[in-house]
Amino acid sequence: MTGMDRQVLAALSAAILAACAVACDKQTEPIPIPSPIAKPTVTESFSGNIQIGGSFQYQFKVTADSEVHITLVSEKTIAVDADPAADPPVVAKPSVPVNYPLSIQVGTTTISTIGIACTNLKQVTTTAGGTPQLTGQALAGTYCVDISDPESTLPEGVTINVTIAHS
Repeated sequence: MTGMDRQVLAALSAAILAACAVACDKQTEPIPIPSPIAKPTVTESFSGNIQIGGSFQYQFKVTADSEVHITLVSEKTIAVDADPAADPPVVAKPSVPVNYPLSIQVGTTTISTIGIACTNLKQVTTTAGGTPQLTGQALAGTYCVDISDPESTLPEGVTINVTIAHS
């Protein structure tokens, strides 16, 4: 190999190394590979009472990575039975549908010094309706839903009916 050939080979090798270094130095984000997310196959329903400034929690288990749809289906005032012997006497009050805004929060259950809490992964303030007010995706695991009146805006206690659709 002649001196000229060695210089050409050295120059070519240097160019290839420089090109590789530039290619390796490129700061690109990896392209995520989507994983399949199941449509809901299970619907759970629950109901409970919420007093002014209070909350109601419910736990549910997602068995496969899936969509989660939470629907505050209805709200009604809490019925009161008549008690004429009370002082002052209590007048009966029937339960009637209402549409007060409530906070719906989904998260995971945690234990703190003040008791059991539901961490906030996603939250919305809404009124009752027929379509999901809170939707998202969840990995398999145990979650909680907290329906509450965090700002104490309820004028009276309510009974709620909620559905959670998941897999």
